[in-house]
Amino acid sequence: MFHFEIRRANENDVSRLMSLAEEFMRGTATDEERLSILKSVLKDPNYELWIAEANGEIVGFIDLWIIHDFCHGGRLTYIQNLYAAPKYRRLGVGSRLLQKIVERSEEMGALEIHVVTEFDNEPAIRLYKKHGLTKESLQLEKEFK
Repeated sequence: MFHFEIRRANENDVSRLMSLAEEFMRGTATDEERLSILKSVLKDPNYELWIAEANGEIVGFIDLWIIHDFCHGGRLTYIQNLYAAPKYRRLGVGSRLLQKIVERSEEMGALEIHVVTEFDNEPAIRLYKKHGLTKESLQLEKEFK
């Protein structure tokens, strides 16, 4: 059985996350841009980054943004990124990371969890549904870069 731990990321993990970030979003940013942003958001009280680690290697990550929404009358949580390295897929990494975010959202009294994925990302859609997320809305976006 594959053994790994889920823990909150810290500044010591930043450089080790760069190769996974590039695998996940190839060519969208430089390492310098990613490093700068990650170092900054790790200090934000409304952001959490959780990693899956096996034998000292980071094999996956998930992040969580906490939004204080006055219209909803409480906190909403948003998953921006969920990634498991290809050789660690189908081993429970994504599921355990997602479960951690569900637990954290409940602990902080969030009203809802939101996540976006591509229409054709069937494995991710199945994973989210397995953890109780449902299709509720359509997200539109405009890219500037």
